Amino acid sequence: MKAVGVTLFAVILLAGCVSTRNASVSEDRTRDWHGKSVALSARPRADFVASSAGKAAFALLGAAAMISAGNEIVQKNGIEDPVPILGEDLLAAAQMRYGVVPASPARVPVDTTDVGKLARAAKGSDLLLDVYSLGSRFAYFPTDWSHYAVDSTFKVLLIDVKKGSIIAEGFCRQTTQKDPSPPTRDELLADGAVRLKSILTRQREACLEQLKRDVLAIS
Repeated sequence: MKAVGVTLFAVILLAGCVSTRNASVSEDRTRDWHGKSVALSARPRADFVASSAGKAAFALLGAAAMISAGNEIVQKNGIEDPVPILGEDLLAAAQMRYGVVPASPARVPVDTTDVGKLARAAKGSDLLLDVYSLGSRFAYFPTDWSHYAVDSTFKVLLIDVKKGSIIAEGFCRQTTQKDPSPPTRDELLADGAVRLKSILTRQREACLEQLKRDVLAIS
């Protein structure tokens, strides 16, 4: 059921039902942020999808196989979850720019997109920085089944805990679909998936810069 749910979620995202809006925090709100406490969400790790033509041919059963294969690649090669790193980096940027401080406890376990529930989970903090992945994957090109593109997608919500409302949000997607020399599957996974890891790291770092600007209003 989880695999089917994740696959359907990806379809909904592509259909535009998941918000891709970017709304920066306003200067008026940040004036009194010095000393405010910020909690980070701690979510279950999102699936990694490893697409192949053979698996894709079997619709939802194929989707389940691609998710299983992707998660096996992650585990086998020790690929880091990008979300905790991205969250820590965003919090560090907010600390430097606005003088906020990490909440105690710093991380709040959540597994919901309901803003009210998120705010209640972070009770005791002033702000909640909810950072999560909408999934990462590699997939063959429709016209070139031997070469692959890599995608990473993230969503960030900045929530006023006391009011239970969103005060800023951002969406970031990075892809190598326009790479003039895309790798093969074997090249992505060679030497402990070193090339895949490098691409995922670059995509996370690019999203960090975008989300600093689009959510935290940090140039």
